[in-house]
Amino acid sequence: MTRAGLAMLALALGCAPSAADHEQLGDRSYAAGAYPDALAEYELGLKANPGRAPLLAKAAAAALHTEDYTLAAAEYRALATADRSRSDEAADGLERVVRAALNTNDRSALAVALGGIREIAPNRPLGRYARLVALDAADRGNAGDALAFLPTAIAAAVDGRNADSLLYLLGLAAVRARDCSTAVVVFEGVIRRAREPAVVDPAREGLGMCSLIRGQDALDHGHPAEAEDWFRRATAPGAAVEVARGAYIGLGDVRLAQGDVAAAVDAYHQALVGGTPGDSLTQKAQQKLNALGKADST
Repeated sequence: MTRAGLAMLALALGCAPSAADHEQLGDRSYAAGAYPDALAEYELGLKANPGRAPLLAKAAAAALHTEDYTLAAAEYRALATADRSRSDEAADGLERVVRAALNTNDRSALAVALGGIREIAPNRPLGRYARLVALDAADRGNAGDALAFLPTAIAAAVDGRNADSLLYLLGLAAVRARDCSTAVVVFEGVIRRAREPAVVDPAREGLGMCSLIRGQDALDHGHPAEAEDWFRRATAPGAAVEVARGAYIGLGDVRLAQGDVAAAVDAYHQALVGGTPGDSLTQKAQQKLNALGKADST
């Protein structure tokens, strides 16, 4: 590189604003109430000096003023990570984000902010807020957020009926997450206590579905005795018809694995009850009967 080129490069580097310059420019804009400009300067400063705690705090505050609540929550979480001594300050900021997000119905930002509080200040009470996020997550089928926030909401429930309603939702979220071991315990608790009649029958259906899933899993892993127990639970009163029919197919498979062909045939015939010609379970049971030379006469 020529001497002139080196001089130009040195000049350019010398003119490039530093993180401190961006912070000062941001402070001026913030003081003047020009929050979008302040936020832009703080973010440029963070690019030049990532993780600098004072800049993170200022960027979070500016983002709150611009109603970019998701960014504000992210910056407050980053502040607690960058400087653990400022965790309380970050948690206070996240609570402000929660209140603002609630006022504007910004569910995404609310979830991020509550997740941050749970992470950096787990002892702070969040029941009312957690309930809103948990219910919203359950409505949207977001099993991850529902599983994260429902336990907190349940702990803050005003009475047993309310708690069991939320527990039922926790069971559904666990089913969606394929965590039937958790769902079974939850559904059984809801059914046993029967404090909220509206969710008792749905909990029985959920228990039947999980029993069917666990039975099939046990059978697939070569545990027919365990599978039989789960399949029988899936045929208990209150289970959905399709679940019970699927369980009878499972019981037929168990009996066949044990060498009891007659009992297998009886179970496959039970799987036909309540079905319609051509539905998937009917076809599956019929195929198994055909394979045994015991086609159903109907």
